[in-house]
Amino acid sequence: MADPKLRRVAKVANSALVPKGVGLAVGQFGRSKQNLSEAWQAARETRQRLLNESKLPVKTVILKDGTEHYLPADPSERFEFLYRVMDWSPAHHGSQIRAARRAKHGSIMMTILSFALVCFMIFNVPMWIAFLLIPTSLTVLAVGAATTFRWALIEYQYTRRSLINFKTFIVQPKFFRWIFC
Repeated sequence: MADPKLRRVAKVANSALVPKGVGLAVGQFGRSKQNLSEAWQAARETRQRLLNESKLPVKTVILKDGTEHYLPADPSERFEFLYRVMDWSPAHHGSQIRAARRAKHGSIMMTILSFALVCFMIFNVPMWIAFLLIPTSLTVLAVGAATTFRWALIEYQYTRRSLINFKTFIVQPKFFRWIFC
């Protein structure tokens, strides 16, 4: 009769002294290498599957009228398809290029102005607010750079009459010319 009581007291003492996670960790100690290798294998398989899915180009598009069209593989032909579907005229196409260029330059100017304003405010506010404004200024720069990049890509696509992805745009020989000019 003393054994069950003694066991119960020992169990209560162990549960009070040893956290529950420690027992699980000790039990899993020998399996940690196997668990880690299984996790890495699953991550590799998931990454490969996502890469394979992302490499598949969009092959068809369904328009508002319900018709389905097969898209050409060539970026220039895709742009010409867009040009026909949107029923653009040369004047409208030119206005799209000007609008993209103006939006890009506006984004650059607003980024510079906002960053300068936040930097100026850092020196004119109490120190604790200044510490909050520093990450804000970096966020303003990041958002402004992303917006400028987006409009530069759109301007490039409209000017070159070719729908390309951002990776192709980055490796262009005059990349910075498209960003800042």
